This record gives sequence, structure tokens and C-alpha cells, in this order.
Amino acid sequence: MNTFFTTVSPDWNIPNIKAHTFLAKGMDSSLVSFSHHDLLSFQCRQKLEEFAKPAYPVNWLLQVHGNRIVELPAQSDVLIEADGGFTSKKRTVCAVITADCLPIVFTNQYGTQVGVVHAGRKGLQKNIIMEMIKTFNDSVEEIYAWIGPGIAAGSYPVSSEIREEVLAISLAYEAVFTKEEDGHYLMDLYEVARMQLANLGILKSHISGAAWNTFTDKRFHSARRDKDQSGRMATVVWIE
Repeated sequence: MNTFFTTVSPDWNIPNIKAHTFLAKGMDSSLVSFSHHDLLSFQCRQKLEEFAKPAYPVNWLLQVHGNRIVELPAQSDVLIEADGGFTSKKRTVCAVITADCLPIVFTNQYGTQVGVVHAGRKGLQKNIIMEMIKTFNDSVEEIYAWIGPGIAAGSYPVSSEIREEVLAISLAYEAVFTKEEDGHYLMDLYEVARMQLANLGILKSHISGAAWNTFTDKRFHSARRDKDQSGRMATVVWIE
């Protein structure tokens, strides 16, 4: 039972699947963070393990804005360089940390496989969603995706150079940009993720979330807002 964390979670009616994003403050308003390098994060990771009661220690990833996906649990004494993990083993927690980038959680309708990716702009450009979908043996129509808390379009200005990079992948991404008076463009990462999921065959009714703005909502950590002082949220999923 969770008596410490505050969370947002997918509204899935899939037996035995547990998925949560842990917010920036706990139930007692104390700070919560899952970064790699401080005592608070170490304590929060311990509390997460007490809550989830995993069969194996959580494999925390060294996230590098890439598209590598690893199967968990993994035997490693050091952080595994990857931006997503998946498993079909019960009580094996897949986790990523974010503070504006999108955490995207996946499962199938049977609850026999789960996964989560750290999908920032660079990861989306490198097709990290497709790499996760490849790990499922299911028909794409049987896969569900929940897009957790990330930065919304109105708070994510990018340069014209970045826009051109994205449009070089597909002109369809023109729809995710809104030009501002100063020459920058507002970019909608949520819509990029939704487009990629739909293009891969995920049913619209199986795509959910994408309903928050980490930059403007103080319930969430935001690296753009808080710079070096920003903590990190954890998004986790496991099969009970």
C-alpha cells in the first residue's frame, strides 16, 4: 500500500498491471526525486522498492536520449545505458526518470508484457517508440500506450534549425509546430508521440494520457523551469 507517494496513473482496465508516475511531492508535501546523485533520490528509490516489492532490484537506466531498449531484469552492477526497458516477468519493475521529456508506458491487452521509455525530442526523432513496439510479439492492435507527464507545446519553444531537423524526417510534423513572433517555434511533443503511435498501428482508443504540462504545473519536476535545481520524477510499470 502506498502511504508516501502521490501519483498519476493510466486508467487501464488490464488485470495485474501497475503503472505510475511519482510526482514531485509526497502525501506529506515532502520533496520527492529520483535523480542518480543525491541522498534524497536514494531514499525515494528505497521507498519505491518498499512500495512495489519487486522480485528483483529495480534496474535504473543511464538515459542518454537514445533509442536503446533493454529486456529486464538485467544482471548489472552499474547503470545500463538505455532509454527504455521491457519485461514479461512478474514483479519486475521497468522505470525511467523524467523532468519534461515524455515517459511512455506500454502493455498488451493480456497484461503479459510491459515496458516504458524516456522519450524526449531526440528520442522521438530516433524512433524510440518504434523500438519499444518491436519488442512485443502481439498484434499492434492489442498494444496500449499511456503518455505520462511531460512539457506541453505552449512551454516548449525550439529553434528553426530544430524544426528543420524534424521536418527532414517527415513533412507531416509540420502540424506539431506553431511559429512565434520572435522566430522560434512551439513544438508539441505530445502530438509527435501520438502521431508515431498511430502511424505504427496503435489504436486511437488505446492511446491515453498527454494531459499535463510539467513546466507550468508545480506538481511536477521541470528541468526547463528549475534548471539545475530540478529533481526527477520516476515512471514505473510492472506485472503484479
